[in-house]
Amino acid sequence: MAEQGWLYPIEGTEALSAHHHLAHNSADYLPEEAPHRGMLETLGEETRAKGQSLVLSAEGFCRWKPSNFDVLADLLGFDGYELVYVVRDPLDVFPSFWAEEVKQGRSMGFAERFAQEFADPIRSRILNPMRDLDPLLALDRARVHVVPYDILKSRSIDIFEHLVDSVLGLAGVAARNVKTVNAKHPIEVTEFLRLMTLIHGCGEPNIGSDLRLRFTASTTKRELKDLRQLVRDNASRARRVITVPENVGFRLRVEKLMTARLQENWSIDLEEDEPLFSPKERRFVYYDAYLLSTTDPVHQAAAATVQWLADPCGADQ
Repeated sequence: MAEQGWLYPIEGTEALSAHHHLAHNSADYLPEEAPHRGMLETLGEETRAKGQSLVLSAEGFCRWKPSNFDVLADLLGFDGYELVYVVRDPLDVFPSFWAEEVKQGRSMGFAERFAQEFADPIRSRILNPMRDLDPLLALDRARVHVVPYDILKSRSIDIFEHLVDSVLGLAGVAARNVKTVNAKHPIEVTEFLRLMTLIHGCGEPNIGSDLRLRFTASTTKRELKDLRQLVRDNASRARRVITVPENVGFRLRVEKLMTARLQENWSIDLEEDEPLFSPKERRFVYYDAYLLSTTDPVHQAAAATVQWLADPCGADQ
């Protein structure tokens, strides 16, 4: 990519695979006295001197204030910029978002979180992408590309190749690193991790990601598989299912809002009446926290794992 005018810099990554540090720590980069502000200014000067453009990527950018993008462009010395937003089926986004919250140390259960967002899905930033997109579309200096992930998938189009081709204008560039860097756990492992969070945090709603990071670093694939089987074999009474019927009203309404507002922003031509999301019925499995916590083999394993990784609630008390 660099040879063709696009630089993917290490600045803002902090040794991660994308620019997560910049995306999640804008206060360290954008304000006048920010410690990394000068690094961005130098990056912009060197990039422009070579006649190159920059690519910065991380999911966390979708949580930025829109004005932050203008500040970033000014620091880098670019008049305009392009924003790429990947749209996925809200009913795929929600369980992934909740599982990521559990990874980050939050302990709210799936059903409770589900009820929070589905109480008013049009106002939900998780379920209605236009909550993110409308402020971005209002930015004068930005060109916004909206990538319909589910349509790419239905057409068997590789998302990386599509982005590089349609947004960067570089045809024939294949992904070099296809290794998964943010593995998705089965629901049983996610619920086991949430139980660990409740035990370690003594019921606190958010304990941060430190316990999960230690758990991930210390647990083998074989052990994860065994934990999944432990929950499935012993906690069937705690297993629950939420069913969302086909063609649920809010999803059709979100599609209508998006197709009306984004006609000039799609990264690929949409066919007439082509659905953005699958209309099929969806089933979400989760585990009741109380029943899971009172399943002795599972609770004992979670408590032992917490004891092994950390000192829950002060073991010396």
